[in-house]
Amino acid sequence: MTTVFVDRLRKCLKDGGWARKDSEQEQAGTFLVGVHGRLFTVYGDYQIAEPADDYAAVGCGGEFALGALHATEGLELKPRRRLTLALAAAGHHSAGVSEPFGYVTARKGPA
Repeated sequence: MTTVFVDRLRKCLKDGGWARKDSEQEQAGTFLVGVHGRLFTVYGDYQIAEPADDYAAVGCGGEFALGALHATEGLELKPRRRLTLALAAAGHHSAGVSEPFGYVTARKGPA
């Protein structure tokens, strides 16, 4: 994640016009990446973090979503249900979060 992925991410964001440079420091957005059953937070300065918990949230409603994810841990809910509850909590408490929410699932293709 910290070498190959970040190098390709930087190129992708530059080519797409999304990377910014301020005072000679490159910056992008903060987002989550799930790969091979692991979750990572990619920060705007390309730092990578792997949460100690099996969940994470980012953005203006991130703290509200984290609260909902923590509260629903161990309740044996399906992942989509937990995400829906976390987004509902973030939408209720943050003016910057609102429906509609989109869900995307990527499946591994044939080898």
